[in-house]
Amino acid sequence: MQDIGSTIREKLKTGKISLPSLPDNAAKLRSLAADPKSTLNDLAILIGHDASVSAQLIRLAQTMRYSRPGCTITSLFTAINRIGLNGTVNLVLAMSILQGYNFHSKLLHSMCRDDYNRSRHVCRYSLTAYSLINGDLPREVGDYISLAAIFLNIGFLPLYSELDAIERVSQIKFDADLVNEWKNNLRCPLGKMILKKWNFDEKFVNVMELTPNESFSEDMKAVVYGYEYVNSFPEIGLIPLGKDLSDSFTLIGEGKYLDDLVRFLRERGLLKS
Repeated sequence: MQDIGSTIREKLKTGKISLPSLPDNAAKLRSLAADPKSTLNDLAILIGHDASVSAQLIRLAQTMRYSRPGCTITSLFTAINRIGLNGTVNLVLAMSILQGYNFHSKLLHSMCRDDYNRSRHVCRYSLTAYSLINGDLPREVGDYISLAAIFLNIGFLPLYSELDAIERVSQIKFDADLVNEWKNNLRCPLGKMILKKWNFDEKFVNVMELTPNESFSEDMKAVVYGYEYVNSFPEIGLIPLGKDLSDSFTLIGEGKYLDDLVRFLRERGLLKS
């Protein structure tokens, strides 16, 4: 087992480990968004081919983050106009990544589902933490936090792919504790390699370290706070997740879950009593 870990680390060191490509639909969307001749209608046509993502964007556009109470949005074009160009691209990419966690190994599949759910929690708690600390949530800040929170665990994907391929060929059954050890060691370097391959801004890459310094902006810090909070509660204190991914990109309302987060932030001196 340790030899496998050494092999993976050597692949990482020599740049021979296989990194995932940007999801096809997200790559097309980024390309279209970068074209100055494209319109919101062009984006709506492309996104419209995926009924599930379209429905979730429409629902998200009607939340307090993007709309006023009682505002009904029924068209994808209107939803994209509300969410904004960059926000739409980021959210579709986040949804594509979250839906891509699937492996043959029962253990790895289960661990991926846990990572998937944890990413959704980090996203929502990070958005809420920023709002609590700063009093509002500007659109561009929310766009960054939503995607950065999802990216934090993306370094697990190539590791899982390597282990899944090994298990298919050799029938080796991996120990969960050992896989978690590898994950802890490789999450950051693999994640950075993926984001650089996908040509994302250094701001997304740097937050991978989860160690705020003088270069960290408030939105970057909020992602770290959300990550710390979620990982402080591995089994309790987290809002039950529904199947609708758009829930992951909304703020937490009043109640126990918000109170618990407020207490967490106060204990760290991030909120005034």
